[in-house]
Amino acid sequence: MKSFIVGGLAALLSLFPNIKQSSLDDMSKPYLGQYECKRAQLGSVDCLKRFHYVRLELKDEENFTLYYQEKGEKKRQVSGQYAYDKDKKTLTLKGEKAEIFRECTLEEGVFTLTFPIAGKILVLEFQQK
Repeated sequence: MKSFIVGGLAALLSLFPNIKQSSLDDMSKPYLGQYECKRAQLGSVDCLKRFHYVRLELKDEENFTLYYQEKGEKKRQVSGQYAYDKDKKTLTLKGEKAEIFRECTLEEGVFTLTFPIAGKILVLEFQQK
């Protein structure tokens, strides 16, 4: 019976090779990974139509990279640091420039950032891929 369970587990792991490489530590940090911007709205204007994509990747313990490409433009990226508070379920992002700093709730793989711009509010909603 024991060899049957071990054999079954080995077969399952061979189907999903990435599972073998992920550590227990990674599994306890489900917020890590890529997030796709699903909504980018400034007032009543849908800004997402201007982009091929907008993605944010939460890497390791403290670094993030925002990848984006406007239509007709080259690919770009911006990096920064983040902190995740698992008790409060909050994500705090700080851009390369210290004046860019945002905190939001990250729950069930979704977070929303808001920025005041020219008297309007820019709303960016990201969903984990």
